[in-house]
Amino acid sequence: MRVNKKLLSLHSGLIFLLLFFAAQSVFSQSGKIVSEKIHSQALEKTATGESPDRDVAVYLPPNYDTSPAKRYPVIYLLHGIGDTHETWLDDGGEDWSNIKSVMDKGIGEGRFRAMIIVMPDERTKWFGSFYVNSAATGNWEDFTVKDLVNFVDRKYRTIANPSSRGIAGHSMGGYGTITLGMKHPEVYSVVYGMNPGLIGWGGDLTIESSSFKSVLAAKTFDEILQGGALTAGTLTVAQAFSPNPNKPPFYADFPFAMVNGKLQPNEPAYGKWMDNFPVNMVGKYKSNLLKLKGLRFDSGYDDEYRFIPINSRALSLVLTNHGINHVFEEYNGDHRNRMWGRTGRLSTEVLPYFETLLEH
Repeated sequence: MRVNKKLLSLHSGLIFLLLFFAAQSVFSQSGKIVSEKIHSQALEKTATGESPDRDVAVYLPPNYDTSPAKRYPVIYLLHGIGDTHETWLDDGGEDWSNIKSVMDKGIGEGRFRAMIIVMPDERTKWFGSFYVNSAATGNWEDFTVKDLVNFVDRKYRTIANPSSRGIAGHSMGGYGTITLGMKHPEVYSVVYGMNPGLIGWGGDLTIESSSFKSVLAAKTFDEILQGGALTAGTLTVAQAFSPNPNKPPFYADFPFAMVNGKLQPNEPAYGKWMDNFPVNMVGKYKSNLLKLKGLRFDSGYDDEYRFIPINSRALSLVLTNHGINHVFEEYNGDHRNRMWGRTGRLSTEVLPYFETLLEH
C-alpha cells in the first residue's frame, strides 16, 4: 500500500496544532474564588463577643465545574495575626500575587495539579485566635478541625480522607498549622508552617521583653495599642493560651507578674503558655507526629520577629531528638517578603510540597 507522504505530513501537522491549542486552552483556564459563611456553635456566646459566623474563601481549580466526576485534594490555608482570609486574596496588580493567580498559573505550568484551597477568617476582635480552644474567644480548634472540614467535605468534591488533606499557614497560621497537624493526624496528613510564630520562648519573646511590662501596666485597649505590635500581640496570645472569661476587660491572665518591681512567672498562666508551645508538645504528641506523611516548616534569616527563626531551629532540634522526620529550612528573607511572586515560596516550595505528598 502506497502512503501519501504529503497527506500524512498534513494530518500530523493538524494533530499537533489541535493538541497545542488544547493545551493552551487548559493552561489559560481560570479557577475561581467562592465566598462562604459558616456558622459555628463552637464560637457562640464568647466572653469577647466574637462572631460565630465566619467568612471562608474557597479556591476551586480550572475545570471544577466541567468535570463533575472528579474529586480533589484540599489544602487548608491559615492566615497570620492581624490578617484575615483576604490576605490570601489581595491582588497586588501582578501575576502570582494572590492564591488564585498562583494556583492558576502553577497548574498551567505543571508545577502542581489541581487542588482545592480553603481559607478561613479566624481573626478575633483582638487580632487572632491562634487556632486554639479558648474560654474567652471561643473554640477555634474545634471550628477549624471539625466544622470547617465537615462543611467543605459536604459541599465540595473533595477526596475526603487525611491522605488527601493538608494544612498550611503563615506566622500565627504557621503556629496553628503545626499544632493542629500535631494533634490531628486523623484529619491532616501533610503540614507546612511558614514563619511559624510562638514556638517557644526566645529572642525578643522572653521575660525581658518590654511588651510584658507594657501589657501589665495597661488598663485600657488603647494603652495596649500604644505599646506597639508585640504588646498588642501579647494580649492576643494571652486570650488564646491563658484566657480568663471572668476578668474583663482583657479576659486573660498573663504569664508574668510584677513582684517587688521585677517580673516573675505567674502561675497558672505561665504553665499554660508553656503547654501551648510546640517545642514542649512534641513528646506528648510524638505518636501523632509519626503518623504524618509530611511535616515541613521554614523561617527567614532576617525575620523582624527574632523569636521566629530562633524557635524554629529549636523545634527542629526537638523533633530530631525525638526521631520525627521533618524538613526545616532557613532562607534569605524576612517575615513576608519571599511569599509571593513567580519565584516566591508559595509557588516554588509550599504548594509543590503538597503536590508531592497528597494523594490525588
